[in-house]
Amino acid sequence: MSAQADGASTQSRFDRWLGPLGVGLAVLGLLVIATASAAWIGGARGWAYDFSAYFDAAQRLVTTGSPYQADLIAAPYRPGPYGLYLYAPPLAVLFTPLTAIGAEWGATVWLAMRVLILAATCVVMPVSRPVRLTMFGVAALSAPVLVDLNLGNVSLIVTFVTVLGWRWLDRPVSGVALSFALTLRPTMALLAVWWLVRGVWRPFAWMAVTGLAIIVLTIPFVGIAGWVDYVSVLHNVSNVTGVARNFDLGSAVLLFGGPAGAALAALYAGYAIAIVAVVLSLRRDREVSFVITVVATLLLSPLLWDHYLTLLLVPAAFLASRGKPAGLLLPLLCWIPTILVLIWPDLARSADGILPFVALAGLLLPFAVADRGEPAAKTWRQIAERRSTRPART
Repeated sequence: MSAQADGASTQSRFDRWLGPLGVGLAVLGLLVIATASAAWIGGARGWAYDFSAYFDAAQRLVTTGSPYQADLIAAPYRPGPYGLYLYAPPLAVLFTPLTAIGAEWGATVWLAMRVLILAATCVVMPVSRPVRLTMFGVAALSAPVLVDLNLGNVSLIVTFVTVLGWRWLDRPVSGVALSFALTLRPTMALLAVWWLVRGVWRPFAWMAVTGLAIIVLTIPFVGIAGWVDYVSVLHNVSNVTGVARNFDLGSAVLLFGGPAGAALAALYAGYAIAIVAVVLSLRRDREVSFVITVVATLLLSPLLWDHYLTLLLVPAAFLASRGKPAGLLLPLLCWIPTILVLIWPDLARSADGILPFVALAGLLLPFAVADRGEPAAKTWRQIAERRSTRPART
């Protein structure tokens, strides 16, 4: 049997069992979210931890005209403590309506909204229906999603707008969607660079115009000073390696008991691996390159909280859609630290150091799929065209 026929047979078997599996996982996922939500609202540990920071920022905006704490603007600080608001002004502006119903009801409404957003994320994925159903179940069972829902974070929002960018890749909608992601995760600016390097101007232009529109629309609420304060807040973030619950490669070295010098080297090594992966991805088709670039934003961030890994839903769905069903396990691999601690309690300090390597897997596994179409970057397309037109040797 030829390799092509064998691949088609494997894909056919995969499609047959994925349908029933997807329905079962989706139902299970709904049950898990419903049960967990009842426990969270009842006062679980971490409930609305990040939501409180957004809610308090909105209240400060209403009462003082600025969402930011004065000490974050005035001097360097380490992120992590309760209540810090480190985001661009639009999030605080969008949260102001919730201040009318109070923190308790606001947290519940915010939870419900993000469950719907999780469902919408899976619905709009440019993959088959069985993969979408399976992804919802996988997402609902994954540690990053459950942590995000409990904390009230915005990582699921970032994942949703990223999937919008994936579905309408290289179209204006992609630029508009990812401009919103940029207000929540500054490292998403890497996608703007990705478009520029590829010479794809329309989504980049829409991203820039939308970003400017967001700034203009929020100025009546926060003024120009609000955006200046945001730059100061970003500038003052310092010494993040080793911050509690930060799982970048440098922090992982510290969790494993390594020295500070090795941690710094690991942090920069992560940056280098991400950049090299994005450059190499330009030789692959644009969808492969997009997914790799999206995951690279995780490794280029000096802060990698565990809920940031909701972004692994993108490579997981992509790999499954390209005949690599093992990719569905990516978000579930984030349970490994918890499982290890249950088996060996002595690993409680170091087990979380595994998480950045799960992100590395999400970065590298898309290279394993076969290309569908021409290379993402014009330069590589031109090289491919020259090779295809070169006379054969006699």
